[in-house]
Amino acid sequence: MLIDIGCNLASSRLLPHVKRILADARRAGVVQQIITGSDAASNETALALANSHAELYATAGFHPHHANDWQAPSHRLLLQTLAREPRCVAVGEMGLDYHRNLALPANQRRCFADQLAVAKTVQKPVFLHEREAFADFSAILGEALPELAGAVWHCFTGTRAQMETLAERGVYFGITGWICDPVRGAELRDTVRHIPDDRLMLESDAPYLTPKTLNPLPRVNEPQYLPEVLRVVAECRGQSEADVARITTENTRRFFGVS
Repeated sequence: MLIDIGCNLASSRLLPHVKRILADARRAGVVQQIITGSDAASNETALALANSHAELYATAGFHPHHANDWQAPSHRLLLQTLAREPRCVAVGEMGLDYHRNLALPANQRRCFADQLAVAKTVQKPVFLHEREAFADFSAILGEALPELAGAVWHCFTGTRAQMETLAERGVYFGITGWICDPVRGAELRDTVRHIPDDRLMLESDAPYLTPKTLNPLPRVNEPQYLPEVLRVVAECRGQSEADVARITTENTRRFFGVS
Protein backbone atom coordinates (compact mmCIF):
# COMPACT_ATOMS: atom_id res chain seq x y z
CA MET A 1 0.00 0.00 0.00
CA LEU A 2 1.16 3.50 -0.85
CA ILE A 3 -0.08 6.96 0.11
CA ASP A 4 0.48 9.87 -2.28
CA ILE A 5 1.14 12.89 -0.05
CA GLY A 6 0.97 15.44 -2.87
CA CYS A 7 -1.38 15.24 -5.85
CA ASN A 8 -2.75 18.32 -7.64
CA LEU A 9 -6.09 16.66 -8.36
CA ALA A 10 -7.73 20.10 -8.37
CA SER A 11 -5.73 20.89 -11.53
CA SER A 12 -7.75 21.36 -14.72
CA ARG A 13 -5.63 18.61 -16.28
CA LEU A 14 -6.82 16.04 -13.74
CA LEU A 15 -10.12 17.23 -12.27
CA PRO A 16 -12.32 16.16 -15.24
CA HIS A 17 -11.01 12.59 -14.89
CA VAL A 18 -11.24 12.13 -11.11
CA LYS A 19 -13.26 8.90 -11.15
CA ARG A 20 -10.89 7.10 -13.53
CA ILE A 21 -7.76 8.50 -11.85
CA LEU A 22 -8.87 7.24 -8.44
CA ALA A 23 -9.74 3.81 -9.83
CA ASP A 24 -6.38 3.51 -11.62
CA ALA A 25 -4.57 4.61 -8.46
CA ARG A 26 -6.31 1.99 -6.34
CA ARG A 27 -5.41 -0.73 -8.85
CA ALA A 28 -1.77 0.41 -8.60
CA GLY A 29 -1.84 0.13 -4.80
CA VAL A 30 -2.16 3.85 -4.04
CA VAL A 31 -4.82 3.60 -1.37
CA GLN A 32 -4.95 7.22 -0.17
CA GLN A 33 -4.05 10.63 -1.55
CA ILE A 34 -3.58 14.07 -0.06
CA ILE A 35 -4.81 16.70 -2.52
CA THR A 36 -2.76 19.89 -2.64
CA GLY A 37 -4.36 23.28 -2.20
CA SER A 38 -2.26 26.15 -3.52
CA ASP A 39 -4.60 29.13 -3.93
CA ALA A 40 -8.14 30.17 -2.99
CA ALA A 41 -9.81 28.16 -5.78
CA SER A 42 -7.78 24.95 -5.44
CA ASN A 43 -8.14 25.03 -1.65
CA GLU A 44 -11.92 24.86 -1.99
CA THR A 45 -11.78 22.20 -4.71
CA ALA A 46 -9.30 20.05 -2.80
CA LEU A 47 -11.47 20.12 0.31
CA ALA A 48 -14.62 19.34 -1.70
CA LEU A 49 -12.86 16.31 -3.23
CA ALA A 50 -11.73 15.15 0.20
CA ASN A 51 -15.24 15.47 1.57
CA SER A 52 -16.59 13.43 -1.35
CA HIS A 53 -14.10 10.54 -1.43
CA ALA A 54 -13.10 8.46 1.57
CA GLU A 55 -9.52 7.90 0.35
CA LEU A 56 -8.80 11.60 -0.16
CA TYR A 57 -7.59 14.31 2.22
CA ALA A 58 -6.66 17.92 1.49
CA THR A 59 -4.25 20.70 2.28
CA ALA A 60 -5.05 24.42 2.19
CA GLY A 61 -2.50 27.13 1.47
CA PHE A 62 -1.02 29.71 -0.88
CA HIS A 63 1.89 28.66 -3.11
CA PRO A 64 4.66 31.29 -3.29
CA HIS A 65 3.75 31.88 -6.95
CA HIS A 66 0.48 33.40 -5.64
CA ALA A 67 2.04 35.51 -2.90
CA ASN A 68 1.35 38.81 -4.71
CA ASP A 69 -2.37 38.02 -4.25
CA TRP A 70 -2.05 37.35 -0.52
CA GLN A 71 -4.33 39.60 1.52
CA ALA A 72 -3.13 39.04 5.05
CA PRO A 73 -6.21 39.54 7.29
CA SER A 74 -8.84 37.97 5.02
CA HIS A 75 -6.68 35.12 3.76
CA ARG A 76 -5.42 34.26 7.24
CA LEU A 77 -9.05 33.94 8.34
CA LEU A 78 -9.89 31.88 5.25
CA LEU A 79 -7.02 29.47 5.86
CA GLN A 80 -7.87 29.12 9.54
CA THR A 81 -11.43 28.24 8.58
CA LEU A 82 -10.37 25.68 5.95
CA ALA A 83 -7.60 24.18 8.07
CA ARG A 84 -10.03 23.44 10.90
CA GLU A 85 -12.03 21.17 8.58
CA PRO A 86 -11.53 17.51 9.58
CA ARG A 87 -10.51 16.42 6.06
CA CYS A 88 -7.88 19.17 5.80
CA VAL A 89 -4.71 17.63 7.22
CA ALA A 90 -2.08 20.34 6.61
CA VAL A 91 -1.55 24.03 5.92
CA GLY A 92 0.17 24.67 2.60
CA GLU A 93 1.42 24.46 -0.05
CA MET A 94 3.55 27.32 1.23
CA GLY A 95 7.16 28.46 1.07
CA LEU A 96 9.56 30.35 -1.17
CA ASP A 97 10.43 30.05 -4.86
CA TYR A 98 13.21 32.32 -6.10
CA HIS A 99 13.73 30.20 -9.24
CA ARG A 100 10.79 31.67 -11.11
CA ASN A 101 10.04 34.64 -8.85
CA LEU A 102 6.46 34.83 -10.09
CA ALA A 103 5.78 36.87 -6.96
CA LEU A 104 7.98 39.48 -5.34
CA PRO A 105 10.40 37.87 -2.85
CA ALA A 106 9.26 40.22 -0.10
CA ASN A 107 5.65 39.19 -0.69
CA GLN A 108 6.66 35.52 -0.69
CA ARG A 109 8.34 35.89 2.69
CA ARG A 110 5.35 37.69 4.18
CA CYS A 111 2.91 35.12 2.78
CA PHE A 112 5.08 32.27 4.10
CA ALA A 113 5.39 33.72 7.60
CA ASP A 114 1.66 34.46 7.79
CA GLN A 115 0.78 30.86 6.86
CA LEU A 116 3.17 29.47 9.42
CA ALA A 117 1.30 31.57 11.98
CA VAL A 118 -1.97 30.02 10.81
CA ALA A 119 -0.50 26.53 11.18
CA LYS A 120 0.56 27.31 14.74
CA THR A 121 -2.95 28.52 15.55
CA VAL A 122 -4.78 25.48 14.16
CA GLN A 123 -1.99 23.04 15.17
CA LYS A 124 -1.82 21.20 11.87
CA PRO A 125 1.45 20.38 10.07
CA VAL A 126 2.80 22.40 7.16
CA PHE A 127 3.31 21.32 3.54
CA LEU A 128 6.36 23.17 2.25
CA HIS A 129 7.79 24.33 -1.09
CA GLU A 130 11.33 25.62 -1.66
CA ARG A 131 13.34 26.37 -4.75
CA GLU A 132 16.60 28.34 -4.82
CA ALA A 133 15.66 30.12 -1.58
CA PHE A 134 17.11 27.90 1.13
CA ALA A 135 18.72 30.61 3.28
CA ASP A 136 15.51 32.60 3.68
CA PHE A 137 13.36 29.45 3.72
CA SER A 138 15.29 27.80 6.55
CA ALA A 139 15.50 31.04 8.55
CA ILE A 140 11.74 31.72 8.42
CA LEU A 141 10.81 28.08 8.96
CA GLY A 142 13.37 27.63 11.73
CA GLU A 143 11.79 30.33 13.87
CA ALA A 144 8.40 28.62 13.62
CA LEU A 145 9.39 24.95 13.91
CA PRO A 146 9.28 24.65 17.72
CA GLU A 147 5.59 25.63 17.70
CA LEU A 148 4.48 23.67 14.62
CA ALA A 149 2.64 20.34 14.67
CA GLY A 150 5.05 19.09 11.99
CA ALA A 151 6.65 20.01 8.67
CA VAL A 152 7.22 18.16 5.40
CA TRP A 153 9.38 19.55 2.59
CA HIS A 154 7.23 18.64 -0.40
CA CYS A 155 8.96 17.66 -3.66
CA PHE A 156 12.35 17.73 -1.97
CA THR A 157 15.19 18.39 -4.44
CA GLY A 158 17.69 20.00 -2.09
CA THR A 159 21.21 18.99 -1.16
CA ARG A 160 22.29 16.41 1.39
CA ALA A 161 23.51 19.21 3.68
CA GLN A 162 20.13 20.98 3.49
CA MET A 163 18.33 17.72 4.20
CA GLU A 164 20.50 16.92 7.20
CA THR A 165 20.13 20.42 8.61
CA LEU A 166 16.34 20.18 8.66
CA ALA A 167 16.07 16.45 9.39
CA GLU A 168 17.83 17.15 12.68
CA ARG A 169 14.97 19.52 13.47
CA GLY A 170 12.27 16.97 12.70
CA VAL A 171 11.37 17.92 9.10
CA TYR A 172 10.08 15.18 6.76
CA PHE A 173 10.85 14.92 3.03
CA GLY A 174 8.51 14.07 0.13
CA ILE A 175 10.18 12.40 -2.86
CA THR A 176 8.64 12.70 -6.33
CA GLY A 177 9.40 11.54 -9.86
CA TRP A 178 12.21 14.09 -9.91
CA ILE A 179 14.37 11.23 -8.64
CA CYS A 180 13.67 9.33 -11.88
CA ASP A 181 15.11 12.09 -14.09
CA PRO A 182 18.47 10.84 -15.43
CA VAL A 183 20.01 14.34 -15.35
CA ARG A 184 18.17 16.49 -12.80
CA GLY A 185 17.68 13.62 -10.36
CA ALA A 186 21.34 12.58 -10.04
CA GLU A 187 22.07 14.46 -6.82
CA LEU A 188 18.75 13.46 -5.28
CA ARG A 189 19.43 9.77 -5.99
CA ASP A 190 22.50 10.06 -3.77
CA THR A 191 20.87 12.24 -1.11
CA VAL A 192 17.82 9.99 -0.71
CA ARG A 193 20.09 7.24 0.63
CA HIS A 194 20.75 9.39 3.69
CA ILE A 195 17.21 10.47 4.57
CA PRO A 196 16.32 8.77 7.88
CA ASP A 197 13.71 6.04 7.59
CA ASP A 198 11.34 7.94 9.85
CA ARG A 199 11.51 11.14 7.75
CA LEU A 200 10.68 9.72 4.29
CA MET A 201 7.43 10.05 2.30
CA LEU A 202 6.41 9.57 -1.35
CA GLU A 203 4.33 11.73 -3.69
CA SER A 204 3.42 12.04 -7.34
CA ASP A 205 2.99 15.83 -7.59
CA ALA A 206 0.67 14.92 -10.47
CA PRO A 207 0.11 16.16 -13.13
CA TYR A 208 3.76 17.25 -12.96
CA LEU A 209 7.05 15.34 -12.64
CA THR A 210 6.16 12.17 -14.54
CA PRO A 211 8.79 9.51 -13.73
CA LYS A 212 11.04 9.53 -16.79
CA THR A 213 12.00 5.91 -16.21
CA LEU A 214 8.52 4.84 -17.37
CA ASN A 215 8.36 3.33 -20.86
CA PRO A 216 6.29 4.39 -22.66
CA LEU A 217 6.36 7.81 -21.01
CA PRO A 218 2.83 9.06 -20.17
CA ARG A 219 1.91 12.55 -21.32
CA VAL A 220 0.42 13.45 -17.91
CA ASN A 221 1.54 12.22 -14.51
CA GLU A 222 -1.00 10.51 -12.24
CA PRO A 223 -0.94 8.84 -8.81
CA GLN A 224 -1.04 5.43 -10.49
CA TYR A 225 2.63 5.94 -11.40
CA LEU A 226 3.76 6.38 -7.79
CA PRO A 227 5.00 2.76 -7.64
CA GLU A 228 7.75 3.77 -10.08
CA VAL A 229 8.94 6.44 -7.63
CA LEU A 230 8.87 3.76 -4.95
CA ARG A 231 10.95 1.43 -7.13
CA VAL A 232 13.69 4.00 -7.76
CA VAL A 233 13.77 5.20 -4.14
CA ALA A 234 14.08 1.62 -2.89
CA GLU A 235 16.85 0.90 -5.38
CA CYS A 236 18.79 4.01 -4.33
CA ARG A 237 18.42 3.20 -0.64
CA GLY A 238 19.28 -0.48 -0.95
CA GLN A 239 15.95 -1.43 0.60
CA SER A 240 13.13 -3.60 -0.68
CA GLU A 241 10.11 -1.94 -2.23
CA ALA A 242 7.96 -3.58 0.46
CA ASP A 243 10.06 -2.03 3.22
CA VAL A 244 9.98 1.46 1.68
CA ALA A 245 6.23 1.17 1.11
CA ARG A 246 5.70 0.19 4.74
CA ILE A 247 8.03 2.88 6.10
CA THR A 248 6.54 5.71 4.04
CA THR A 249 2.94 4.65 4.70
CA GLU A 250 3.56 4.52 8.45
CA ASN A 251 5.30 7.91 8.37
CA THR A 252 2.47 9.47 6.37
CA ARG A 253 -0.28 8.18 8.62
CA ARG A 254 1.55 9.29 11.74
CA PHE A 255 2.46 12.73 10.36
CA PHE A 256 -0.92 13.67 8.86
CA GLY A 257 -3.05 11.75 11.34
CA VAL A 258 -4.85 9.75 8.62
CA SER A 259 -6.26 6.32 9.48
